[in-house]
Amino acid sequence: MTFRERVLTWDIIGKTRVWFTVSSIIIAIGVVAMVVNTFSFGSPLKLGIDFIGGTVINASFERAPDEAVVRSILAANDYDNVTVQRTGTKGITMKVEATEIDPAVSGKIISDIVAKYGAVDVGTKEITSIAPVIGRDLLRRSSLALGLALLFTLLYISVRFKFSFGLSTILGMVHDIFVALGILALFRVPLNAPFVGAFLAIVTYSVQDGVVVMDRIREKLRYRGAKEPFDKLANAAVTETWMRSFNTSFTTFLAVLVLFVMGGAPIRDFSTTLLVGIISGTYSSIYISTPLLVLWVQGREKATALQKA
Repeated sequence: MTFRERVLTWDIIGKTRVWFTVSSIIIAIGVVAMVVNTFSFGSPLKLGIDFIGGTVINASFERAPDEAVVRSILAANDYDNVTVQRTGTKGITMKVEATEIDPAVSGKIISDIVAKYGAVDVGTKEITSIAPVIGRDLLRRSSLALGLALLFTLLYISVRFKFSFGLSTILGMVHDIFVALGILALFRVPLNAPFVGAFLAIVTYSVQDGVVVMDRIREKLRYRGAKEPFDKLANAAVTETWMRSFNTSFTTFLAVLVLFVMGGAPIRDFSTTLLVGIISGTYSSIYISTPLLVLWVQGREKATALQKA
């Protein structure tokens, strides 16, 4: 028996309680991490300077600076929560979680880098402050964008399929968001503007995977026998699409993994979020959204049967 044939024999829907328990434990760990973070530094998630404000220093030198060395120079000047990223061939961007930096300190930072990588190009030297009010506005807009994405997804799937299909898919997406947020809270990963794109990508990927399963369920409903239980029908649909979902997710996972390994520190947190989202999105479309749909349909069918009795 091949692995594909073995998958067709799995009773995924029959183990709904197991899948829900696993997800509940993961989300609970994330919630506990958020509570601990709230007491530790006043926020459930560690927000980066794009959201809470800070200072950005840009400069180019005779030789391309090494990010790790620049990070150590900043740490030596009492700036540990920083983001360092190469720009161009010889430039560097430093984001510091401080709305104001003493000119003497910023001058010393530049001097320390000059000592290692040659004279600074005065035309590229720039120090910019990001006000906290701008960060709060960005956070509000980001939350609105994510909320609209969930709403439009619910409308789209409800129109294409049924409201119950749309609701179970949305709950699966909410599951993915909570899992991703929990992981970020647990490891205290600083969140900046690029994470908005990462979360929207997670939502999109989760929908794509969920639509494949829901479409197969809809096809099977057209030929459903009068006495065929809905949970058996849904389980057949899930097992038939399992390999397709896995293959699609695995190839995407490999691409993002390369980005994680080769992309360097500036985008490592971003790619980590995508990796978690891909795994969670694939898992939720099969093991969360579909069982939720089964519970919904079976509940309605039992209610209808009781009314007829």
